[in-house]
Amino acid sequence: MLISAWDRGDEMKPELPKMPEEFLSYQRKLQGKSAKIANFADNSGNGMNQDITTEDIKAARAKYDSYDDKWIKAYFDWESGGYNVYHKKHLFSSAGRGGEAEKTVGRLLAKNEGKQIEFLPEGGEKKPDWLFDKQTWDIKRITDANEETIRTYIKDSRKADNGIFYWDGKDDKLDMLISATGRTAGYLKKKNELHTMPNIYYMDNGRLKLLGSKK
Repeated sequence: MLISAWDRGDEMKPELPKMPEEFLSYQRKLQGKSAKIANFADNSGNGMNQDITTEDIKAARAKYDSYDDKWIKAYFDWESGGYNVYHKKHLFSSAGRGGEAEKTVGRLLAKNEGKQIEFLPEGGEKKPDWLFDKQTWDIKRITDANEETIRTYIKDSRKADNGIFYWDGKDDKLDMLISATGRTAGYLKKKNELHTMPNIYYMDNGRLKLLGSKK
């Protein structure tokens, strides 16, 4: 599913009347939490593969056990075959509980969707947080973020193929994420840098949902 605003060159302002009508229509469809947005696995539905077999689980466990001593084997789910392994040079940020969010989202995706997630090594240069489904991913906790902070996070996520945005608590950040995504895409389009925009995902009831793709 595409965010139509990504195909426009205008920088979108915070005032909703100035935003493209196509984007506002998309936003209205999302409100109410009833919109069905495809997950990353097959772009058509939600949840893990229901046809997973005992042999699949055994193969996943063998892969999990094969990681060498550079990795911490943190979590394996015997029902889904999903797992989390942490590289010993992966940095769990304490700022804004970002590291805690990474661990929470990682386990949810392993348990609920069978994702086999490598938490990648990090160092002086900015690198993606994770690897799974042959794609790189950056994880952002936005519970306490305002729209401008979310825009900064989106730009920072350009080091990965995809950005996952996660919030906990009572405040729903979906509308804010939609607006921040559209405005950032418009800004990058004007700078001829739209190709650097990551695909945007968010967590909803423990599931990975696609908000918008540049493809």
